[in-house]
Amino acid sequence: MPDIFVAPKNETETIIEAVTPLAPEPRGHSFSSFLSYPENVHFDTQEEKEQIILLLRKHWVTNIPWIFFSALLFSVPTFIFPVFLKTNALSFIPGNFTVILTLGWYLLAFGFTLVNFISWYFNVYIVTNERIIDVDFYHLLYKQMASARISRVQDITYKLGGVMRAIFDYGDVFIQTAGAEVNFDFAAVPHPEQVVRIIGELTEGSQEEV
Repeated sequence: MPDIFVAPKNETETIIEAVTPLAPEPRGHSFSSFLSYPENVHFDTQEEKEQIILLLRKHWVTNIPWIFFSALLFSVPTFIFPVFLKTNALSFIPGNFTVILTLGWYLLAFGFTLVNFISWYFNVYIVTNERIIDVDFYHLLYKQMASARISRVQDITYKLGGVMRAIFDYGDVFIQTAGAEVNFDFAAVPHPEQVVRIIGELTEGSQEEV
């Protein structure tokens, strides 16, 4: 039986499907660094007919340094504190305060991990069928959002250099816009060549419509 309730593909879906065969089907999960057509994802200033094409974060491999340091912080009470206790290096600290010190250390480690995770998770780059959007979170309480119309994009380039970036295929995407519009730097995003191609195709499509 034919699917009579399936809407025909619009021009944007055709463009994305030509660039990446997996689209327009959703690609990636909520913790991915590269999501196409993400489901149940919206942002504050999203317009009624505006559709998210790409949602990008820094590549997951860029999290390795702070993840390693977090693991080190959490391991200190287990492996380091007992050594100090055996050598009486902490003998000047009353026994009750040792427990408080341990709990305080775990709280510090948890806070460090949480701040770094939230910074990675909520600092995103969004490409819609209408706009380019850069969302930056600072210190958990301050958010800055910059956007520009797809039709205002003039030049798109990317830089991919170094062994790690070549192996894991991530790099920086630079987007220049017309006039006084803000320029965008997508830092360490996955598949930069593919991102450039998708934005380029969207830009050409928007200019043809005009």
